[in-house]
Amino acid sequence: MLVRIETFFRRLRRTLSRSVWLARLLRLPRSEGPPSRRGLIMIQIDGLAQPQLDRALRRHELPFLQRLIRREHYHLHAHYSGLPATTPAVQSELFYGIKGAVPAFSFRDHESHRVVRMYEPEAAARVEARNAASGNAALLEGGSAYADNFSGGAAESHFCPSSMGWGPALRAANPLVVVAFLISNFYSFARVAVLLLMELGLALFDFVRGLLGGHDFFKELKFIPARVAVSILLRELCVIGGKIDISRGLPVIHINFLGYDEQAHRRGPGSLFAHWSLKG
Repeated sequence: MLVRIETFFRRLRRTLSRSVWLARLLRLPRSEGPPSRRGLIMIQIDGLAQPQLDRALRRHELPFLQRLIRREHYHLHAHYSGLPATTPAVQSELFYGIKGAVPAFSFRDHESHRVVRMYEPEAAARVEARNAASGNAALLEGGSAYADNFSGGAAESHFCPSSMGWGPALRAANPLVVVAFLISNFYSFARVAVLLLMELGLALFDFVRGLLGGHDFFKELKFIPARVAVSILLRELCVIGGKIDISRGLPVIHINFLGYDEQAHRRGPGSLFAHWSLKG
């Protein structure tokens, strides 16, 4: 009896889920296969090393992960990132099984004979093409990728250098569907607006501290919008998209949160501002 009641409420929640309805309104395809098959959701906190992860857990800066460990019996395992310990190199090995695909995040490309950076669409696409040509199976095949250097063979990639957002789906949607998308996610967008204001205030405070610490004025100024956009706006958009993909039953989803790495590059991996981003 209890099992039937639980099943009923689970189906009811799914029927009323805004993610399910948004997927239908946007006419996004559902994944084929039985509902009981297993799926994989991978969440990467970019640039977060194990010592900083352990410190964040001790200081209660990762509340959701702590709940998973305490209530759901999740376990922590060490993972060697390989060399170079950069996002494109790590994701090349993770997605395609190729070690040392790039020598660094920024390097002199022997084909174009110029210095390239792996957030540049052309450079990222060239490396991914080499990865795909290796013949190795791509990890994210049939799934989705968010804010990654590479698509990893995903059928849908968003905010990756080679595919910058939800353009095709939203452009093809009926204007009323776009309005429904905005209304149904009103709470999320309101939350994002509040968080953006909070982060902007912190960024301005940190900007002043940076100037007093002798940092370059223009570099500090450019860091303000980049920090707010990456730490809050991009993160929340990836979460909304990931939830829709879960409702569609995609077999594998990879989401990369860049906020910690953005802060750590500027203020250090152990800085208060880098660890502040982990709570999100």
